[in-house]
Amino acid sequence: MAPTKPRESKNTLQEVRICRALEEWRLAGTSFRKLANKYGVSSSTLSDRERGGLTHQQSHAHEQKLTPAMKKALEDWCKKLDDWGFPPRMDLLHAKAGALAQIRAEEEEDPELAHLGQHWLSNFLNHHPSLSAKFSTQLDHQWAYGGNIPALKDYFAKLLRLIRTRKIQPEDIFNMDEKGFIIGMSSKAKVI
Repeated sequence: MAPTKPRESKNTLQEVRICRALEEWRLAGTSFRKLANKYGVSSSTLSDRERGGLTHQQSHAHEQKLTPAMKKALEDWCKKLDDWGFPPRMDLLHAKAGALAQIRAEEEEDPELAHLGQHWLSNFLNHHPSLSAKFSTQLDHQWAYGGNIPALKDYFAKLLRLIRTRKIQPEDIFNMDEKGFIIGMSSKAKVI
């Protein structure tokens, strides 16, 4: 994906603090109350988790429309399309997720699973910090980023990965001119 400001979901950060507190408890034997104050988590959560309690995400997994494997497949699909230079539009991601939800609903014979909620897409993006949404820009606007070092590093890292995975020979690499465009893609669309 294009370089963006790294995001961490609130639940991910909370989980990191809980894990660090439990690790310190195992190593030093510090009380849960002191660890709760130090890491900003509930002492009852630390106690529950130490006795084998589930994370928030684990305890609500049965309520999800898509399985974790389906969500991972969607995330990988978005990244792969972006690596190929075709970041998926929001409506395409929602349609693909809806198709997966329909398949799961048919498999489990539960029609409730087929309908994704109104905020499913924004929640999906919030739970997958490696993905972010932005408006696509035309090539003219992207020229301004030509001197953007992180963007250039990202581009050449993707190019090198593509050359290695596809075993492309140097004599098979050609120059592109700036006139290229994708038919069917609007100049301004929200993409992942």
